[in-house]
Amino acid sequence: MMYRIFYIGLAIILLSACHNSTATTTNSQDTSTCIISTGLKPLIQLTPLSEAPVHGELELTGSVSYDQDHLYRYQSLASGVVKDVRFNLGDYVIKGQVLAEIRTTELSDQSAGLRKAEAALTLSERQLRATGSLHDDGIASDKELLEAQNEVAADKLEINRIKETLTIQGGSVDKGVLLIHAPMSGYIVGKKMTTGYQVNAGDDDLFIISDLKKVWVMANVYAAQLGMVKVGQEVAISTTAYPGKVFAGKIARLSNIFDPEEKVMKAVVEIDNAGLELKPDMMVSVNVHMNMEEKALAVPLNAVIFDDDTYHVVAYHGDCDVRELTISPLSHDKQFYYVNEDVLHKGDTIISRNQLLIYNQLKGR
Repeated sequence: MMYRIFYIGLAIILLSACHNSTATTTNSQDTSTCIISTGLKPLIQLTPLSEAPVHGELELTGSVSYDQDHLYRYQSLASGVVKDVRFNLGDYVIKGQVLAEIRTTELSDQSAGLRKAEAALTLSERQLRATGSLHDDGIASDKELLEAQNEVAADKLEINRIKETLTIQGGSVDKGVLLIHAPMSGYIVGKKMTTGYQVNAGDDDLFIISDLKKVWVMANVYAAQLGMVKVGQEVAISTTAYPGKVFAGKIARLSNIFDPEEKVMKAVVEIDNAGLELKPDMMVSVNVHMNMEEKALAVPLNAVIFDDDTYHVVAYHGDCDVRELTISPLSHDKQFYYVNEDVLHKGDTIISRNQLLIYNQLKGR
């Protein structure tokens, strides 16, 4: 009887030990399957998500161009041969400076016309004086005096017309050449003419002058970006020529025509360039600052993982419940990515430090 009681007690103890062992093993297994271990927990940072007004930067490409409002393109008004050129590409010239001389037969014709008109004026003035004397003596009529006065006025008008034409063309009667003067101070940024060059009336861009103190940046805007770009938006412009330097400006206007070759619309940004650092045709990056009326979830930049051409975050619901989620940012600035509530919601918690370790573990890497 005593042996029977002993065996029953031993069986109860063994069964209890087995139960405790099984429970311990189960708890041990649950702990081992948690992604965030007690050792990893102090190394991560948990960030709750909240809404914020959407700010963003739209990244565009572009190039530096001349300020078309401060650019002079010389077009020849007469045909002839370039006798002398007094400038080189890149030279700084001063308004009024003689840049070139062009010998032209048209100037000879105009010079002859001027001499003829001056001779006619001398004759008509003499006739006016004689008619005036006769009029004072009562011999010439008022009509004759008026005709003499009109003749003098007509000759003066003809002389002024020829002189204005010569002035516009830069003609020098004494030297028998057209003197081309700089119409503004600035840099020679384009040049076609050389000594002996045959010039035809209407030839464009024989030389180009720009002061370069202000330049235009022509930013490329694709069709999908049209709704994001507006006149007045602030932009930050950077170029590899000046690492770390930013040139500030605003979008002055938008072209209403698509470039048929590049398939883009141009946004014009006017930039002060007193230091002459930005050069025409230089390639630049244009970051357009966007302030939208809507709100969205603000996800810290340092919490986002870019992998396989998509954006990811690690959502935290507990040490044993973490998930990798793919997000689609609306925009971003220097602090946040802004996303709509779909896979993430206001109040959700994400891991914002050392999340890459957990992300790789979730991906089985």
